[in-house]
Amino acid sequence: MSSPKWIYKIIPHSSVDTRYTFPIPIPASHTFYLSELDYKDGFVHLSTANQVPGTLNRFFADVPSVVLLRLETDRVGSFKRLTWDENDGQKYPHLHAHLEGENVDSFKEVHKGDSEKGWDTALSKPDIAKWLE
Repeated sequence: MSSPKWIYKIIPHSSVDTRYTFPIPIPASHTFYLSELDYKDGFVHLSTANQVPGTLNRFFADVPSVVLLRLETDRVGSFKRLTWDENDGQKYPHLHAHLEGENVDSFKEVHKGDSEKGWDTALSKPDIAKWLE
């Protein structure tokens, strides 16, 4: 399996959970807050662009706003331990280190409309869809 150029970390928007607030611009030394799942499992759960919708709908269904952090796969894998572990027939990227500002290429805020149940409409907005390619 060839690795995609980009992988993504999904975090709740700071308006939803202030523990995920980060400075802008993101300093290289900034360490992102670990989710309870990341902490329990001992690694940072990441997603490929194709996996982002499923991850959002499964773990962030009730969250109205998130931030997608984009990481360059080869760069992160060169400096930190990155594994691809199978779950439900797919290989998911897992970072076995802290996620720091130096690992983040860029980020996008994504907001669901009040009447939207899933994330499909929010992810189909041109600026988000192009960025996720």
